[in-house]
Amino acid sequence: MSVKQLLPTLFILFSLTLSAQNRTFVFSEYQTRNEKQQWGNTQRVGSQLAKFTPTQISVKADKDYHLNIVSKTDLPDNGAIYLCQDEKSNPVTVMLIDNIKMYIYSTTKRFMINFDMFAGQSYMADTD
Repeated sequence: MSVKQLLPTLFILFSLTLSAQNRTFVFSEYQTRNEKQQWGNTQRVGSQLAKFTPTQISVKADKDYHLNIVSKTDLPDNGAIYLCQDEKSNPVTVMLIDNIKMYIYSTTKRFMINFDMFAGQSYMADTD
């Protein structure tokens, strides 16, 4: 492969790397589902972070979750569905909705986390 053929490929890979941003969201409570599958049981947890990188999601709800992203599907309005695996390779699905809230679905647990809006207009901190 010549340098002229390799250059466009490297440019595409480099631009994809730049577009995959790390994002950190702040939240102070989460909700779980009750026996009727309704959201309730609000747990206040103080100021916590949900960190998204191109390969991992880290968040603390009932425990620390360090999830490896297996695949990502982009949704309209800054949303995404992440199919992940936890530390024990159990499947976990994370839905990010418009950078406002996230849902975490594991085999037995369901969490809804609303991100705090007091951190500013975008309430999302971009980290490099």
